[in-house]
Amino acid sequence: MSAQKMDMAKVLAMLSQPKEEPAPLTNVEKRIIGVPFLNQKGEKEVGDIWVFIPEGADRPMPVIYVPHYEIGEDSVELRDYLAEGWAVASCHSADPARNGKLADDDLVFNNAALRVVRHLPEVDPDRVALVGGSAGGYCTAMLTGLQLGLCTSVANGPIANAWFEYEYYFEKADELNRQAAFSAAAASNPDERSVEEEEPAPGAHPLVKRLRSLFTLPIPFIAALKGGVGPLRDYFPKGDYAKWEALSAVGVAKNYSSPLMVNHATSDVLVPVGQICRKAVYEVPGDSLPADFDLRVPAGMPGNLSKTLEECLPEEDTVVRIIPVPEENAPETDLPFDVEKMFNLNIYDDGRPEGYGTHSARMDIGRRHDVPYLRACFARTAARTCTLRPGMLLELLKRWEGKSVALPAHTGCDDTVYGSLKVYREEIAEELSAWCDHHGKDALQAVFDEVLDNAKEEKISLQATFESVKKAVSGGL
Repeated sequence: MSAQKMDMAKVLAMLSQPKEEPAPLTNVEKRIIGVPFLNQKGEKEVGDIWVFIPEGADRPMPVIYVPHYEIGEDSVELRDYLAEGWAVASCHSADPARNGKLADDDLVFNNAALRVVRHLPEVDPDRVALVGGSAGGYCTAMLTGLQLGLCTSVANGPIANAWFEYEYYFEKADELNRQAAFSAAAASNPDERSVEEEEPAPGAHPLVKRLRSLFTLPIPFIAALKGGVGPLRDYFPKGDYAKWEALSAVGVAKNYSSPLMVNHATSDVLVPVGQICRKAVYEVPGDSLPADFDLRVPAGMPGNLSKTLEECLPEEDTVVRIIPVPEENAPETDLPFDVEKMFNLNIYDDGRPEGYGTHSARMDIGRRHDVPYLRACFARTAARTCTLRPGMLLELLKRWEGKSVALPAHTGCDDTVYGSLKVYREEIAEELSAWCDHHGKDALQAVFDEVLDNAKEEKISLQATFESVKKAVSGGL
């Protein structure tokens, strides 16, 4: 058996181990809240969110919102946050059909859910943070570019360039898997079949059984996830690069007005690190992949689709760390950060990408705690961490006009539901009013002047829109 297959067998063996059941949560109130929103067709849907509220904690309290994925009661991160006296919210029993439309209905739902969470009476609206990983990291990075007034965000292994990830890289990985499948069909290995036939233990990771059937492929985890990408690809017609950019972190990075921490690994084969930081990319992948299998973002794409997230952020406000990972049994650590920097990019050098990996080719790496970073940001509150940038104000003005790509506005429908133009305008007025309470209306005018300086033929329409927004900020809608 090859070294790759031996490593894949090791991965499967570890995933096959049932998880230990933690002690039941105590002194925590649990709520399930229905969140109405309008889908892309303008039809009303309702998705549910979990909210965990620690009893006896000081109120109003900070809140962590986990987008896209459900945070289970067995999550160690959930227990860390609750122990700090913070509320925690996430999707509840996420709808697979909606989740598959990551940049479609799912993005609208998560914006709607965040608005509900920010308005909970127990929550301090100046201490709202997002924490998400992988596709949830994508949502975290997008919400940070669409919502004003957040205290901070933490994105782990996020998809920063949706075009690269889904139209370019997944296609490339699919082709590699297809070629291997043809070869495997011609010559099967009895040893590999015997591993596939072993039954996983009860409570094992749900992907184990599917991965066993894909054991011979070069990148089995991508093959296992392939079916869930179809709805997303349908949402982006091939060649619609402007839409890909508008729905990618590299496209909305100019909007970022609150701090963002990104944590990524060099060996990530699901979401290649080249989307985040160019100098962190290994020129040649690990031995389990072909030497010419290039995981870098290609040059020549329009707009920011050829750039890394680092290249889209202001250099003076960004710190990048490439952190060596010990060869064996990496211990638990706190994530490093500089609270004075808006953007902390932590790249863990855990080696070259390997086909048998996921977000890391290593499974012996200890947890990296984000609580110290979140605690430091909550101490500052959004009054200090949130600085309105011209890109964010322009995004809000476009949404006010009903021209947002990420959050299309609906009229002639139930205008009390998130996704309607009326509710978007209410949200924008609330967010800008809160920002003006901290920074003053003169500061808002100064940011708008910067928007006008960069505008071209839109100057007249933007001026009229801004006057409408100012009236709403001053006296409500």
